Amino acid sequence: MRIVFLGSGNIAHFFAPVLSRKGHDIVQVYSRTLTHASSLAALTGSAVTDDLTAIDPDADVYILAIKDDALAEVAAQLSFEGKTVIHCAGAVSLDVLQQVSANRAVIWALYSVRKHNLPERGDVPLIVEGSNEQALDMAYRIASDISDRVLKTDYTHRQMLHLNAVFVNNFTNHLLTIAQKICEQHQLPFDILQPIIRQTLEQTEKILPSESQTGPAIRHDEATIAKHLELLAAYPGWQEVYACISRSIQDTVGVKKAV
Repeated sequence: MRIVFLGSGNIAHFFAPVLSRKGHDIVQVYSRTLTHASSLAALTGSAVTDDLTAIDPDADVYILAIKDDALAEVAAQLSFEGKTVIHCAGAVSLDVLQQVSANRAVIWALYSVRKHNLPERGDVPLIVEGSNEQALDMAYRIASDISDRVLKTDYTHRQMLHLNAVFVNNFTNHLLTIAQKICEQHQLPFDILQPIIRQTLEQTEKILPSESQTGPAIRHDEATIAKHLELLAAYPGWQEVYACISRSIQDTVGVKKAV
């Protein structure tokens, strides 16, 4: 399959080399910054361009692996009617490609992909959606060459997965960052928390999170909660986070015996 990548960031660096190894022909890489395109093209033996008008018109598939907020601007300058056009954004509708082709699809990695720390496993979940059966089939075939875990879904469910990804990844990482900062400001070693961090994440593979909640909020231990809030008095933002999450635990799970 002849594939053109528009974009040379994290997702392109994840997808393109894998597809190349699977026998797909990555014929061209586009980037606004030619040096960025060249670094990816070196991995796949592709031509490069920084000119949208110079995109190869004879590819089978065009993958827009670009930032979410740039999709509409770039798509408005493209027309690949009869070809399959794929974007990789988790929260963006297929409608953003409506003027590009009738065969529109999404391949979204439900994973935090970083160019300099690319996943080596073949089980990174890929979420696919298509505007028609032809586009969906093409996206599924490509995604299946990248990962062994591919899920077909619609836009509504893809949005819910994207929302959940923010909770489990972005928000969780922010909470860990708060803990890191508190440790730093009080000369405590952050790595002392690593065992309980591992425990928290590993136990989700054995039991549901709703069944493993512990802590003062679920026990309605208001005295401890008050002490913690007092300790956070110098950090009103973090204090608000603590109070809000404690209320949410109580509202979601209800009263539970001390554990």
